[in-house]
Amino acid sequence: MRILFICSEYEGLIKTGGLADACRGLASSLLAAGHQVSVILPRYGALYNVATEAETSVFVELGGQQYGCAVRSTKLHGVALHLVEHHDFFARERPYDDGQHGYADNPLRFAFFCKVAIAWAARQQAFDVLHGHDWQSAPAAFYLHQHQQHNQRLHSPHSLVGVPFVFTIHNGAYQQQCDAGWAPQLGLPIHQQAAQDGYYHELNFLQIALQYATKINTVSQGYRDELLSEPAANGLAGWYQQRQLDFSGILNGCDYQLWDPATDQSISANYNAGDLTGKATCKRQLQQQCQLTQSNGPLLVAVSRVTGQKGYDILIPALKHVLSHYPVQVVIVGSGEASYCQQLHQLTVVFPDKFRFIEGFNEQLAHQVEAAGDFFLMPSLFEPCGLNQLYSLRYGTLPLVRLTGGLKDTVVPWPNNMATGIGFAEPNTEALLEALRQALTLYQDQPAYKKIQQRAMSQSFSWSDASEQYLALYQQAVDAAAATL
Repeated sequence: MRILFICSEYEGLIKTGGLADACRGLASSLLAAGHQVSVILPRYGALYNVATEAETSVFVELGGQQYGCAVRSTKLHGVALHLVEHHDFFARERPYDDGQHGYADNPLRFAFFCKVAIAWAARQQAFDVLHGHDWQSAPAAFYLHQHQQHNQRLHSPHSLVGVPFVFTIHNGAYQQQCDAGWAPQLGLPIHQQAAQDGYYHELNFLQIALQYATKINTVSQGYRDELLSEPAANGLAGWYQQRQLDFSGILNGCDYQLWDPATDQSISANYNAGDLTGKATCKRQLQQQCQLTQSNGPLLVAVSRVTGQKGYDILIPALKHVLSHYPVQVVIVGSGEASYCQQLHQLTVVFPDKFRFIEGFNEQLAHQVEAAGDFFLMPSLFEPCGLNQLYSLRYGTLPLVRLTGGLKDTVVPWPNNMATGIGFAEPNTEALLEALRQALTLYQDQPAYKKIQQRAMSQSFSWSDASEQYLALYQQAVDAAAATL
């Protein structure tokens, strides 16, 4: 199949979170299976040093105004990449925000990107499926619909008539909701939302894709089921229910070429389930690096965005209690909301021998933390799929997760004969504290802990499995689109 990804991030070029990893992982797996994969994304300021091989000029109209840009092409590990270059819209330091607030013109920036993607794809005449990822690509579903209607009337062969649009929701909390006044300029339909005093109108990018995409999926079956009702749907439950027959869950995969402690070049010692000696070395190395005492007690780690979604409202008070009463150490790496970061820095002051918060993100350090930990903390309020629990399973760092979304689809909580980690259900500090006590109890029984550790390391969530499911979804979308011609 000939597949075009429309996305805003791609690991190896630009990354702010798991979206980039998922797009890269799926594209690479589809390519390895013999399919033609292309990716179109904005050329942000950080990508101006990427060498390109070809250039195409594209002009589109939004709100009666003409906009032009260059689409510059290159390749990364065999995948064709096409970068939409528009200096005013994309040559900024950060993709979506200034570090505090989203850019005020994000609706225009990403509507323009989507309009260009459809215009460029139509000129190529080379795709069986267009695959959009998250709200940044959502308007493309409507622009494709609009393009197809126009070209069907003209009986034009030079079009995307009959090409379906598959839309993947990586995080339904991010919708790009904005004032309905944007709609005429962007040529997009508005969303009517019920309110206590009647109705209000807004432009909602995610809702547009839910309405116009041929097929819809999200990144785990658990999260798919949660999105069918509120509050998980963030106001869009009716649309998910309306598209229920076209809405599926496909679990993300893990790139084991990058995430495998037996071959990882970023960690201080390699290891596997049969010989965990190297993991102990990695733990001592991280303790030394963080200037923590060489304790034999459990090391709890986390690498995450420091946001409310990731459970920091319940995690921080739980950590205060555990650090005060138990012989544990904690290392957290991440960046995010200033109020949480300040509280984590304060924990370093209060518990200098037991706690470290490293603000920021470093890919090599993320690997080192995964390899060093005994338990990985993921008390998320919601988690569409999660990738760190997949990495942690392979690294023998038992995930301690809230049983939601993709976390409950991938981690079997102890006690259970098939346990691979620790789990809790209720999103409150008391439930998290009980899970932490369970983890400490398990760690004290080293034979039982190591048995679960080895079982965790044997789990496999490969992208090849996920890509087979996506190919089946693509074929369903192709058949559905053909039936409407």
